[in-house]
Amino acid sequence: MLRFDDYHRTVVGYHGTGLTAALRIVNRIEGFRRSQKDYDWLGRGIYFWEHAPRQALRFARLRQEQYRRKKGKTPEDVRRATEPLAVVACMIRLGFCFDLLEPENIEYIQESFLDYQESMDVGGAPLPRNTRKYRKLDCAVFEYAYKVISKTKGAAPVDTTRGVYVPAGGTQRVWSGSWIARDTHIQLCVRNPASLLGTWLHTPDHLEVADVREAIQAPVAAIRLPDRPGPEVVEDDASSKEAGTDA
Repeated sequence: MLRFDDYHRTVVGYHGTGLTAALRIVNRIEGFRRSQKDYDWLGRGIYFWEHAPRQALRFARLRQEQYRRKKGKTPEDVRRATEPLAVVACMIRLGFCFDLLEPENIEYIQESFLDYQESMDVGGAPLPRNTRKYRKLDCAVFEYAYKVISKTKGAAPVDTTRGVYVPAGGTQRVWSGSWIARDTHIQLCVRNPASLLGTWLHTPDHLEVADVREAIQAPVAAIRLPDRPGPEVVEDDASSKEAGTDA
């Protein structure tokens, strides 16, 4: 049975992106873009790392590296491959939270998978597959569960989903047989934008007024950060690591 509580608490989530988009978000020129990809492991929504700004920055660096390696780049691809990166912090009210740390919810999503599998078999459609990087089956099952919940009498729609990402590969374990793994983190999928209570720029933290003005005045700004004194941002190398999902 689904344990679907209204979480009257807030958490801080972090979202890695380009500096242009980050400044436009925190200055309320535009909002977060809801991911509509069919391989997001918790379904469609806006993704955040819970209390983990460095994880958000590492993922942004990984995505930027993918753009750098892309062949036949468009002007937009070039911008994404070269612009400075940023992390946006956001106060998030969990609200009606599909929390996968609750044992009942794990049982519920497993039952949802079995129901979804049966419906696909009846329709003669192939079941989506999970691969190393793309979680198409996970996404499809969560979208199926969200639809069922929304049609259930007396049930409120899901505001947020919360899950722990643990790398599947044994190479991420800190030593043989250990339950401790690199890149383990809690991710939030925000489905209701009203759960986003406020945003601010977490990284970088030494911008000048000209940088902000350039970003918010132009639809697409190519901002370059000059060398200025300020706190050093320590970044871990994420180029060889797989991120949990697109954010």
